[in-house]
Amino acid sequence: MKNVLSYISAVMLGTLALSSCDDNFERPPMIYPTAENVANTTVTDLKTKYWSMDRNYVQTVGSLADFTGNNDDQNKDVYISGRVVSESEPGNVYNSIVLQQPDGTALNVAVRTNKLEKSYPFGQEVIINVTGLKIGGYNGLMQLGAEGTYNGAPSMTFMESADFEKVAELNGQPDVAAVDTLVLTLDDIADKSQANLIKYQSQLVRFDNLTFEEPGKTFSANGQTTNRYAKDANGKRINVRTSAYASFADQVVPAGTGSVVGILSYYGTDWQLLLNNITGVIGFDGTTTPDDPVNPPTPPTGGGDGTEAAPFTVAQVIGGASGTGVWAKGYIVGWVEGQVLAEGAKFDATNVTAASNILIAETADCKDVTKCVPVQLPSGTDARTKLNLKDNAGNLGKEVALKGDLAAYFGTAGIKAVSAFKIDGQGGDTPAAPADPVTSINEGFDGGTIPAGWTQQQVKGDKSWYTPSYQDNYYAAMTGYKGTAPFDQWLFTPAIDLSKCDSKVLTFDTQVNGYGSTTSKFEVYVLSAADATKQLGQLAPTIAVAPESGYSQWVSSGNLDLSKFSGIVYIGFRYEAAQDANYATWCVDNIKLNVK
Repeated sequence: MKNVLSYISAVMLGTLALSSCDDNFERPPMIYPTAENVANTTVTDLKTKYWSMDRNYVQTVGSLADFTGNNDDQNKDVYISGRVVSESEPGNVYNSIVLQQPDGTALNVAVRTNKLEKSYPFGQEVIINVTGLKIGGYNGLMQLGAEGTYNGAPSMTFMESADFEKVAELNGQPDVAAVDTLVLTLDDIADKSQANLIKYQSQLVRFDNLTFEEPGKTFSANGQTTNRYAKDANGKRINVRTSAYASFADQVVPAGTGSVVGILSYYGTDWQLLLNNITGVIGFDGTTTPDDPVNPPTPPTGGGDGTEAAPFTVAQVIGGASGTGVWAKGYIVGWVEGQVLAEGAKFDATNVTAASNILIAETADCKDVTKCVPVQLPSGTDARTKLNLKDNAGNLGKEVALKGDLAAYFGTAGIKAVSAFKIDGQGGDTPAAPADPVTSINEGFDGGTIPAGWTQQQVKGDKSWYTPSYQDNYYAAMTGYKGTAPFDQWLFTPAIDLSKCDSKVLTFDTQVNGYGSTTSKFEVYVLSAADATKQLGQLAPTIAVAPESGYSQWVSSGNLDLSKFSGIVYIGFRYEAAQDANYATWCVDNIKLNVK
């Protein structure tokens, strides 16, 4: 193993170059913070003092005498220092500051805030008075933070940002060059002895000559935190874990062999690597290389402007055109089977098994997947009914214009949430009438996806409902985090025939993490169609109330009487938020109607 200078480019923080043609212009001096205190204990000594091989435990940091054995130090505080080696802005290292000292030993500091990047940027030295703070394990990972529980046992959790600010001092300007990245092999971390866990946990590390096992898939799948494994030449593996909130969640896992840089975290009984950013995926030589996050592609000139009169071309969509509710056009050339575009692209209309998507290209005879755009066809809409090749084989080779959102789909530039289309001179934008309405709802989202028959409508914003899980329980959730406000996003049940319901009583459970949001709202409506404009009435359920921090308990809606409604109806769950400093996460589960 060896230490190398950080892989992070100095342009992350930069050095402000000041110049002027006026030599007499007097600039004020640049002032950087100077900490009042200095470290008197190392991170290594702190971790060693309070280490336990128990996966979940909590201890309280004592006085300096506990480290020196000198009674004169009984009333002296304990200070540690380190440089920030984590990046919070990309969203993968969340509610945590990782501090690393010069010898490489590092410590995860759990802080409940999503605004760490500005105050604690990469390379910033921080001095912390740890006396009286809680330190211990969260399912195997040592953290400095606050006391909480894990499966009912004492465990570490996040301290509040105000509490952290009271004990933390910045010292000097951020210095990227002062951060070292430790180069390891997977053999180096095979030994999970106490000494190695203390030494390596939370370090910024680099593994060379790795190959991802699932190239072509996205780092995060189906709006959920996802494990993607990379392996060395001997088959040893490490979990590269990506949050659904990461800015690079939709980027494609690359093929070939290269290096991976990230925070070496730990969960349960094994290591996991948390990418700070997509720039930590280096030198892979396969064809599915990630997009450049610093210099995104510029949409090619020529083509349309995204209006109905002048739709974007396929080349523009692939080249980086963006927008919601915009028009694009191309020829239907195929469809996608499975989850990997490169492997699942089908350029025919025989034995079609998926009605949920089509592929479009610039020309009707294209069979090059890199020149195609996948199109998601929303369930319950004319777009799916009339465009899919499973039921409309004759559409192959036809030109189509689509109104939708330009977003990553199958890990590449795609079109989602199609709300209108034109093919053969005919259009459609109204959800198709269901051929077979349901007579009951009993949905717990246990499949880990938005179920078949359920639909969404994105009235405003660029975020969708998704299905995360916690402690093996799946549920539907919606948040505005890392999105573009305002938000007005709907999740609709399948059509329900109330005339065939013996019990017209609706129940469900909600949970919320408010994150200090002042505008986020959760509402429930009865509608005549899966369309936000077709409201028949708003319901008044009991819903969760956001606590000061963290998630609320699950709260039952109570029995909601739908007897005043009749015929075919839909239940719509609405997430709405205006521009805000933070956005709540609303969760819904166990939706039941006419269930005995």
